[in-house]
Order: sequence, then structure tokens, then C-alpha cells
Amino acid sequence: MKIIIYLAASANGLISNSRNVPDWLSPEYGQGFMAISQCTQAVIMGKTTYNVLAPDYLPLKEGEGSLVVLTHDTTAAPAQSNVLFTSASPEQIVAQLSAKGHTQAVIIGGTQTVTAFLEAGLVNEIILVVEPVLFGSGLPLMKDIELEYKLALLGVKKLNEHTVHLHYEVKEQ
Repeated sequence: MKIIIYLAASANGLISNSRNVPDWLSPEYGQGFMAISQCTQAVIMGKTTYNVLAPDYLPLKEGEGSLVVLTHDTTAAPAQSNVLFTSASPEQIVAQLSAKGHTQAVIIGGTQTVTAFLEAGLVNEIILVVEPVLFGSGLPLMKDIELEYKLALLGVKKLNEHTVHLHYEVKEQ
């Protein structure tokens, strides 16, 4: 299964501000976020990301695919029937999505989810939308990973006057 990370980042590499409010994202990021979610039909996120998006801004509506939310609180009530709260490993999540017929999935946040899938060696591509903002503090893309990952640049697009879309392939570690 192909796993793609799609995230916005500040110019200094943070994927969220300390307020955890996505008011710094461009409309172009939002359009790309919805487009890749619709394309893959399988979206993986952490509970904090889910809490920011649910119920009104989830990228897939009821019946449109699979939304997997990594959390320790697997008994929480989901906002819609296609949301699965799970504490499963990245490998188990990939197996579950594959069993449902998915051939690709997109990770939309956050740090713990990205870190878990990178550590498991399951990420094939990373798309970063670099927004024109600097944060003094916030969340990094990944945390406490000892491995180094080589990336191959697949493409660069200027999305608006100040925002850039970087598309990478994850190479062997």
C-alpha cells in the first residue's frame, strides 16, 4: 500500500502553531488537502487532528471512504460511521485498509502519527505545503526518530504568491 504524508509546514518546519489553530493555512493548502483525501479515499490522522476537524471539516463524508484515527481512547463516539478510532500499529492499520480494498492512504497529521508510520518504514511520499509563517514554538513533523531518511524531490509547485508545494519520495534509510 502506498502511504503519503500531506501536511502544511511553517517556513521553519513546524506543522502546527502552539495554539493548535490552523488559521495560518492558505486556501490552496485546503484545496490540496481535500483533493488528496478524495483521491486516496483513505485518511489517517491522530486524535488531536481529528478534534480540530470533526465534525464539520472532515475530508471524507459519510460513505466516502475510510477515516482512521489513532488514539488510546478507542471507545470514543465517532462523528460519522466511516471513522475508526484505533490504537493499532501502523502495520495493522495498513493491513485493515488493504483488506477494505484501499491501495493508498494519506496521513494528514500529526507528529505522533507521522513518527509512527515513518519508524515503521511505511511512508512512500511526503508532500509539504510550506506556508509563509514562522512559529516560535509548535509541533515538529516528527519527533524522537534516530533514523535518517533520504528524500528525492519529485516536484515543486508555487501555489500562490507566497506558498510552495514540495513533493518528495522517501528513499531507503
